Amino acid sequence: MRNFVLCLCGLVLLTCSPKDADEPPETFSTLTYTLMEKNDTSKVVYRQNYAMDEEGKVISEDYTNFLFPQHSRVSYFEYNTKGQLVKEISDGMVHKSILWTNNVAEVLNAKDEKIAEFTFDGDMLTSYKTQFNTSHERHISLIYDSNKNIQSLNVDGETKIEYLDYDTSKRNPLNLIKSIGILRIDYKPFFTNIFSVEKVYPFEGDDYSVPMSFYDYRYTFDSEQRVFKIEDDKSAIYISQFEYQ
Repeated sequence: MRNFVLCLCGLVLLTCSPKDADEPPETFSTLTYTLMEKNDTSKVVYRQNYAMDEEGKVISEDYTNFLFPQHSRVSYFEYNTKGQLVKEISDGMVHKSILWTNNVAEVLNAKDEKIAEFTFDGDMLTSYKTQFNTSHERHISLIYDSNKNIQSLNVDGETKIEYLDYDTSKRNPLNLIKSIGILRIDYKPFFTNIFSVEKVYPFEGDDYSVPMSFYDYRYTFDSEQRVFKIEDDKSAIYISQFEYQ
């Protein structure tokens, strides 16, 4: 349920002038991300509170699932001397571990089984593989534009999604959790800025087909012009809300 809901949450916006490329990104001590129903915002699906260190790396995540409370939990994160994520700890046990070999990160589950692999160029994620040891293993490549924003996703060699009309003056709020991004890939943590349109290419299933689709994203900003709320045509029934400290 959790992953299903997360996949529904995209991030996006309208076009404005870019920030100075040399300007360091703003950092915060906490980020609160809440998913709620669009027709009744008092009905919260889940809420996640992230705590960051002075370098902006996530050190803890407090996840509360209001629909399925048994899935709620608190996670803590550890890094190596290079600042690379190496562990997620929940309930006093290692929930995920990450082995780094140069620019490649291998993710292992609690049973030490490899479940994903991520390849980087510097701090830019270039490709990843998921669903190891299954018949659904996939290889996803990320194509970037000149502003280092993700332009498209190629799945098993075919373009499946494009992201259009970036606003390079507005930061994607979930980019703040980039330090744990390989464990929260569905949140789009490697998207630096927000975009306004998600173009999804036609898909053929075993007994169904999905036509090419365009999903618009709409944003509300707080008094500091940071993303406060996101509504999108893809999830349709949810609103994402963000608070910063």
